[in-house]
Amino acid sequence: MITTYPPKECGLATFAADLVQAIEKQYSHSFKLHICALNPPEFASKEKLFHVLETQKKGAFQTLAQKIIELEANEWVIIQHEFGLYRHHETDFLELLNAIEKKILVVLHTVLPNPSPDVEVFMKNLAFLTHTFVVMTQHSKSILVERYGISASKIKVIPHGTHLIEHKNEIELKSQFQWENRTILTTFGLLSSGKNIETTLRALPEVIHRFPDILFLIVGKTHPGVIQVEGEQYRESLEQLIQSLGLENHTLQLNAFIELPKLLDILQLTDIYLFTSKNQDQAVSGTFAYAMSCGCPIVATPIPHALEVVQNGSGILFDFEQSDQLAQQLIYLLDNPNLQSEMRLNGLHHMEPTAWENTAIRYIHHLQTHSDQPVQLVYRWPVMNPNHVKKMTTNFGMLQFSKLNLPDSSSGYTLDDNARALIAICQQFTLTSEADLLIYIERYLQFIEFCLQPDGKFLNYVNLDQCFTQQNEETNLEDCFGRAIWAVGFLKAAAKNFPPHFLIWAENVLETTRIQRGQLESPRAIAFTLKGLYFAHQNKTADYRIEIDALAHQLLTFFNETATPEWNWFEPYLTYGNSILPEAMLLAWRVTLRPEYKTTALKSMDFLLDQIFKDNQIQVISNNGWLHAGQDRNTMSKGGQQPIDVAYTIMTLYTFYQELGHPDYAEKMTQAYHWFLGENNRNEIVYNPKTGGCYDGLEENHMNLNQGAESTLSHLLARQTMEHFANSKK
Repeated sequence: MITTYPPKECGLATFAADLVQAIEKQYSHSFKLHICALNPPEFASKEKLFHVLETQKKGAFQTLAQKIIELEANEWVIIQHEFGLYRHHETDFLELLNAIEKKILVVLHTVLPNPSPDVEVFMKNLAFLTHTFVVMTQHSKSILVERYGISASKIKVIPHGTHLIEHKNEIELKSQFQWENRTILTTFGLLSSGKNIETTLRALPEVIHRFPDILFLIVGKTHPGVIQVEGEQYRESLEQLIQSLGLENHTLQLNAFIELPKLLDILQLTDIYLFTSKNQDQAVSGTFAYAMSCGCPIVATPIPHALEVVQNGSGILFDFEQSDQLAQQLIYLLDNPNLQSEMRLNGLHHMEPTAWENTAIRYIHHLQTHSDQPVQLVYRWPVMNPNHVKKMTTNFGMLQFSKLNLPDSSSGYTLDDNARALIAICQQFTLTSEADLLIYIERYLQFIEFCLQPDGKFLNYVNLDQCFTQQNEETNLEDCFGRAIWAVGFLKAAAKNFPPHFLIWAENVLETTRIQRGQLESPRAIAFTLKGLYFAHQNKTADYRIEIDALAHQLLTFFNETATPEWNWFEPYLTYGNSILPEAMLLAWRVTLRPEYKTTALKSMDFLLDQIFKDNQIQVISNNGWLHAGQDRNTMSKGGQQPIDVAYTIMTLYTFYQELGHPDYAEKMTQAYHWFLGENNRNEIVYNPKTGGCYDGLEENHMNLNQGAESTLSHLLARQTMEHFANSKK
């Protein structure tokens, strides 16, 4: 990659560093990425750089060409391009690209709609030498096609990357910065006259007349290139304007480099973000993208990036340098808090695909698709992180839903989630020995006990006031019963790792539920219960073989009554949690050694895997419509994919791999886990490494960005299973 690079201070250098970091975080041991820094500052360390290109030095381009040619194994060269970087050396630059005989991908940070004749010739020559142009908006692609005559097939649109954030409470953030009871307007970035801050300053008096609590933040130091030419002349002119307009109590300049975490906090507490650039040729803005990713409603001048955003309902526009228009738009938006909230949500959903993790995936997938010798991509697994589980857990239990990553207390609690939480956190404790996890385990135990009724049944739904809800009367509760028994059995199997009273508690629950276990009718409830009894049986303090055999016989009956040569399954449809059924049969075989249980397990598992794996990628059954016998799988929606089904599949594959050792199970387990990391039909991460949460669902055209209990626990259980798998290979 040939690019400006930190510590050089410019937007392109920041972009390149963010992209490189995202690629290296996403993939492990897959390829080698070399950085050639363009005209770095004198104090820059060159230790980690492949090369430094100082464009003013004689022979610099030829030297770089020779070094790139010597990298025989490297197939691609990526150029981060901005006009002015190669000024007076355009011919040397083009000769470099012509000499290296590599595939070239050029990221165009600016696409000029009205080029000079020289620029037009340069761009056409660059297009001739380039395999792929990457642009960041559809508008830029249209200009390249319509104005420059470049083939659309040569152009890839990959939006500007943005940082994942852990959403925080706006009121609490304002309090931290001592900006309580202020309405915050913000702009940020390296300061120059092109930012056109004076347009906002001239609009403010009219806005402040209506909203006297306004505080306008001008965040960022002056651009180093500007300081070299004119010093702080522009900033000083802004200070004079602030004084002349009497805005001293309504503006604040943060004239410094703001570290990313603090910057993202400032953007999160911002009520409206202002983008006032007067550069009509500016195609895209990284600062603008970052503000949207933090949920800021946008008021902007109509650069192409802004035009595309407004179409998605994330902001409103005003004409270049028109302070009166800006004032009216601000007043309109500040008068409509519901519209602000709508814009926040629209912006967050629009920007989710642009997370740097997703941007990295899109770049690497493009290189893979067009490489003569694609590499074996190895994803870097995230650490096992229970932080979001902890955040979702109150003193009573784990809450059901979240809004983004903020726990939604109004959603109440379910036995389902707290049973899964007990399994996940017990497993986390056995893998990491984190002492504070015992507090959470105790909490989930108490919740399960709260839901257990005197007759041995469980209720599932509990509101914030710790009362059972009407939903318990309207829903079949057998499945939650099965999941509770799975959790209790799991705890009993791992009892040696925990205080003695945990085992006593588990045995009491198993005894209380004994009669109800024999009255189950739902296949999944039977399967979850069987799995729980299988774990309990491993403890050796009680013998559950007769019960396990009886439950497995029920499942076998379902299978024999429904299965055909074309449909080897327990029901005439595939729905949710499918993999627990073959897993239960294999576990029953482990205990009873009845060959028909193993045969049924293998037949049904092979059938299921044929339905949900295609082209080395998992696509679980959509909850938008189940798959019925005789239905063409290809007609089903690709949306409605739930993390819980992927997690169950991974756990089942590991059970089969443990028992049978077949490498196909191990391969599919890895493919399934990579669904969380971006190997899915949207090529987007489902697990959020910033929060430790997991998005609630992969839809056909978007991701459900809420990070509730079920999805978050699903990823944690899947990641723990992969850890067990990795440990078994050592």
